[in-house]
Amino acid sequence: MFEVTLVIVPPGGGEAEYSLQMNVPALPREGDYVTVMRNREGPVAGVDIGTEDFIVRRVWWAFDYPDDGALIHYAGEGPVGEVSGTVSIECEIAKGHYSSERHVRACGPGARTFEPSAY
Repeated sequence: MFEVTLVIVPPGGGEAEYSLQMNVPALPREGDYVTVMRNREGPVAGVDIGTEDFIVRRVWWAFDYPDDGALIHYAGEGPVGEVSGTVSIECEIAKGHYSSERHVRACGPGARTFEPSAY
C-alpha cells in the first residue's frame, strides 16, 4: 500500500475542487472508476446516502533528482531520483450507480455516467 492524493475536478476538467488522501495497493489508470463511500460518524440520511463517484483523468508524478552537475555518467553510476511526496490522481466528478443525491447535484448537467455493467 502507498499513499496517493485524489484530486477532484469538475466534469471536463478545470480547477481542483477538493482532494482526498488515500492508501492504495496499485495506481488507478486513466478511465478507471473510483467510488468513495464516506464512513461518517452518526446516522446518515437523505441527500447523503450513497457514494461519491469519479473517473480517472490522469496520473501526476513529481520527482526529486539529485543533480550532481556531471555531464555524463557511466551506466549504473549516476544519481537516482525518487518520487517527491504523493502521486496525484486527477479524478473527474461522475455519476455512479449508487451516487448520493448531494453528489449527483454536484455533478451538474455535463457529468459522465458510469457504464451500466462492470463486465
